[in-house]
Amino acid sequence: MIKVTAPVRIDISAGWSDADPFRSDFGGAVLNAAINLRVNGILDKGKLTTSLEKVPSNSGLGTSGALRAVYLVASNPSLIKNKVELIKRVNTFENAIVGQRAGFQDQAAAIFGGVNFWEFRKDGSIKRFPVSKNKAEHFCRRAVLVFTGDRHLSSNVHEKVFENGNYIKRIYQIKRMSVIAKEMYKDFANESRMAELMNETWMLQKTLHKDMESASMEKLVGICNDCYLAARATGAGGGGCMLFYIKPEKKRTFIRMIKELAKQRKGMRILPFDIDYKGINLSGR
Repeated sequence: MIKVTAPVRIDISAGWSDADPFRSDFGGAVLNAAINLRVNGILDKGKLTTSLEKVPSNSGLGTSGALRAVYLVASNPSLIKNKVELIKRVNTFENAIVGQRAGFQDQAAAIFGGVNFWEFRKDGSIKRFPVSKNKAEHFCRRAVLVFTGDRHLSSNVHEKVFENGNYIKRIYQIKRMSVIAKEMYKDFANESRMAELMNETWMLQKTLHKDMESASMEKLVGICNDCYLAARATGAGGGGCMLFYIKPEKKRTFIRMIKELAKQRKGMRILPFDIDYKGINLSGR
């Protein structure tokens, strides 16, 4: 029996620039963090079963990329030896075989773990710049992850954004989001700067398509406005999770407010997390 597990991720900056055609046209950059919510796959007697465990489906946490990394390694364990090549293989699998538009950042976080600034260059190379554990833990204490109860399908939102006419009009916004990722990496421990950049990212992301912010998301950020410094949707938006950068003195108030809202909104809940530094893991042969 072979068991493979991998963490999902929160994208601290926005994605988009890690997906083609933008990535192949200009190169992309993302700052993200693997978190200790894991997916797994078990290959036993030729039968592969996968599980999300505690991860909500269609949550905007990069679940599909993590699951497909698990699937490929369970099917061919030798792939785990070259992690950068595995990132590329998952991208090919998703886009060329499954036919689902996707980028590189989800499986990158799942495979390596930790908090990293990624450059996905147009020549096909991938560069990783880790954030120190001290800085990562500081951010983790300020961040709260909320599942809104609205489920999305990332590939659907990606298709809408990258439609030819729409994509050409949105190149500036995506370029700026990739620049913000690098600025976040440099100023990761600067709370006011991080809040400013997260808010700018969400503002830019919402211009990509009218379905980026669901009604539940809009209501949530409005009700809790006094409790956070910044907020944005994870992944492709349109439902799923939101990441809040909380005012330290308001964290308990914010959590209490979410619990009250959850009584009215089916599925809404806080997803407690820590940073996962293990990345993808293979056991058994």
